[in-house]
Amino acid sequence: MAILLKCPACREKFKYDVTDGWPDACPICHTNISNKRDDDDVVVPNILSFKTKNNDKVARDIMNGSETRAELAAGMAGVPVAEMSGLKITDLNDRNDALFATKDIVNPVTQQMDMIKARGGQVGFGATQAAEFAANAHTNVEPYAGARARNRIQNALRPIGQAPLPREIADNPNYRSRV
Repeated sequence: MAILLKCPACREKFKYDVTDGWPDACPICHTNISNKRDDDDVVVPNILSFKTKNNDKVARDIMNGSETRAELAAGMAGVPVAEMSGLKITDLNDRNDALFATKDIVNPVTQQMDMIKARGGQVGFGATQAAEFAANAHTNVEPYAGARARNRIQNALRPIGQAPLPREIADNPNYRSRV
């Protein structure tokens, strides 16, 4: 079965029957292109396809965009760019084997959370706790406390204005505005 190969030296394409094995030399420029190597040779394949270049470009664009945002923020605040260096993203992890693109945060809070997890404790807010809190929101000692507090604050503040209503509501003779 003949397949199309490309010589790494002259970059010319040629057909070769691979049932006989890999070619030792390019039939065009006669350069040695065999894959006969010592076992201890370190071989790193060049895996640059459109897909991998695109992923890398996204990561680089994020980093370049953060630098531009830091410059713009410094200009707006009237301070040197060095003072806005915290806005720059310089250590984005663009490896595919990592779960997240950001570096892992290690500080006293995360160390305490890891210690609690190691002892078998719960860290964070899970779906089971969310369902439990939602069920207790209207059956506990003070049902709907959050909603009532929101309503008291909204009633205490005078309205700033009202967004325009859809035509079918605004033209309804039975509609009364709250403002």
